[in-house]
Amino acid sequence: MNITQKSQPIIHQDDHAIILTYLGTEATDPLKTKLEQAKIVPQDEFPRDVVRLHSRVVVRDKMARMNFTYHMALPGSNQSVVAPIGMAILGLQKGEEVRLQERNGKKYYIVMEVSNPTS
Repeated sequence: MNITQKSQPIIHQDDHAIILTYLGTEATDPLKTKLEQAKIVPQDEFPRDVVRLHSRVVVRDKMARMNFTYHMALPGSNQSVVAPIGMAILGLQKGEEVRLQERNGKKYYIVMEVSNPTS
């Protein structure tokens, strides 16, 4: 799997520490790469419209021309941060696009809305 985005991902410092504990398999290598390239930001500087753990995100599949809602959860959920779409949209800001290359083809997504927890 390969993830391509135009901007540097922004990761909440608390999320960064939590997500690091879930790395270590080949399947999570794209997430590890994203964390290495990311700008790590503390709570008081974190933008409200960036996808993080526990975000509710409306994503548009550009090829299918359909929107769907994704809840960024910890591993163990079907909407996990380590699922391909979770890894792809983590750290993106509202309006940003990402390309996800998997074995079965390419997918293109745009982040339409982001709702984050208040704390």
